[in-house]
Amino acid sequence: MAGVATVLMWLLTTGLILAVPFGVWWLVDRSRRQTPAPAPAPFPPSRAPLVAVTPAAPRGAPAPPVDAPTAPVPVPRRARTLTVAPDPRPRTASPDEPADRPADTDEILAPEREVVVTREEDHQDVLAGHHAPGRPPTSVTVELCSSTVTRGRYRGDYAVEVRLDGARVGELTAAMSARYRHLVDLAGPVRCRGVIDHGARGFQVDLRLPDVV
Repeated sequence: MAGVATVLMWLLTTGLILAVPFGVWWLVDRSRRQTPAPAPAPFPPSRAPLVAVTPAAPRGAPAPPVDAPTAPVPVPRRARTLTVAPDPRPRTASPDEPADRPADTDEILAPEREVVVTREEDHQDVLAGHHAPGRPPTSVTVELCSSTVTRGRYRGDYAVEVRLDGARVGELTAAMSARYRHLVDLAGPVRCRGVIDHGARGFQVDLRLPDVV
């Protein structure tokens, strides 16, 4: 009997020793199961703008009209038309301002002395377009070119021709042509000042040329 009691006592002691850790584990496990799990964190809002989605039209339905882009209509400016009436008077150079230069000349001869022009009587119509009788003398710019005497005893000899706006209006005398020939032959057509006046012999031209010998 004593042996049986010893065995039972040993079994009881062993059971108590084993029951203590098992009970602790069971209590911990139960407490874990009863604790509610934390709720998942919400997703952060997207930074992308929301896009409205238009439901697709059923098949066979006509497509909705699309508004065409409207081009901007230009605002017309107030047009301003200027009408310039032509000047009926012939264009002549003022004594205080230089006349327009032709393309083949660069300078005007120094106006140091007065030289007369001959044969103006043959070109009265041209001179009438640059001067009106009874008005003060008209200052012009003429061109001197190499030419020949048109008539008279020295016809065919060398002469300096006087041109106004490309038209012949006279020539220098034989003596003056010989004096200024080197200027015309050296530089080609040259320019000088001139004055148109009207008197008893009709329109006359006087030139202002350098004082050469």
